[in-house]
Amino acid sequence: MRKLLLIGLLCLAACTQQGWNDRLSSRDEQAFVIRVADQLRSQQLGQLMEEAQPELRQQLPNYMKQVTPMLAPVSGSFVLKTVGSLHLSGGLTTKTFVIQGGSVNHWVLVSVVLQGVDNSMKLAGLNVTPANADPSKINDFDIHRRGLLGYLWLVAMLASAGICLFATYLVWRRRWLKRRWLWTLGSLVGFAGFGLNWTNGAWAILFINVSLLGAQAGKAGIYAPWILSFGIPVVAIVVITRWFRNERSQQNDAQVF
Repeated sequence: MRKLLLIGLLCLAACTQQGWNDRLSSRDEQAFVIRVADQLRSQQLGQLMEEAQPELRQQLPNYMKQVTPMLAPVSGSFVLKTVGSLHLSGGLTTKTFVIQGGSVNHWVLVSVVLQGVDNSMKLAGLNVTPANADPSKINDFDIHRRGLLGYLWLVAMLASAGICLFATYLVWRRRWLKRRWLWTLGSLVGFAGFGLNWTNGAWAILFINVSLLGAQAGKAGIYAPWILSFGIPVVAIVVITRWFRNERSQQNDAQVF
């Protein structure tokens, strides 16, 4: 059952990414950039020159010599991964396509930039980045990657979320607070806190940050690293402190009587 659920989620993510690519670019543009990557690998300089903007044509001969050693060991078909689009003033549109190809220990990411107006996009930029592993999996989440620091970080995230939930439970357990909906909203979030790049281990203090349930995890795209963060549940801590003080006060009053 778990495997089927995981496969379903992966298929949903893939469909979502392809749907996003289709929204930002036409199938003709997608086929065009794949063809550009193939032409670059097979050193078809003449065809690339015809499809490129004048500014890029001057750079193409030297650039092809530089990237040929990177592309020569790469076998198989190229696959479009992501598309980005930016509409500039004056009617120009810039679209950036990231294409991936390779296998085993030889991989490349090819960034192809098209610029122009609708139905007349021209090749405006190229960039080739080699890799010795599947680039789309380099930043996959591996719970063992960060070692002791990673485990402590996950514990801190769970602790922050637990404090938020416990404080929310206390707010609604008894009618001892006014404006309980405000206390509830405050108890459900963490403020400021710390963020960790799960891939390289870099961490930072987040001075401006609000996280639901005091913790959050996410990545900005296929090739981006996972960023895990947790905030300080200030309001939740206040609620818990006040609740225990209130309980202690009631116990003392009961002992007096």
